[in-house]
Amino acid sequence: MSSSDAEIWRTARDLIADYGARGAEAHANRQLTEMTLGNNFVGMLVWRRILRALKSLSKTGAAGGSPSASRRR
Repeated sequence: MSSSDAEIWRTARDLIADYGARGAEAHANRQLTEMTLGNNFVGMLVWRRILRALKSLSKTGAAGGSPSASRRR
């Protein structure tokens, strides 16, 4: 299972819309931990990419929105 760059960025934006910037990073970190503990190496790679995208969006200020912001696709 491989995820395209577009899927990674879409997921990051959706997580921010659902949880807010900080909550999205916390969620991604929990998922990464879960994948690591379960020895799910593909999942680890995907969640690392999502976390990296989240951090990039936070740095550029593109994260915006609040946890209650509606999800856009």
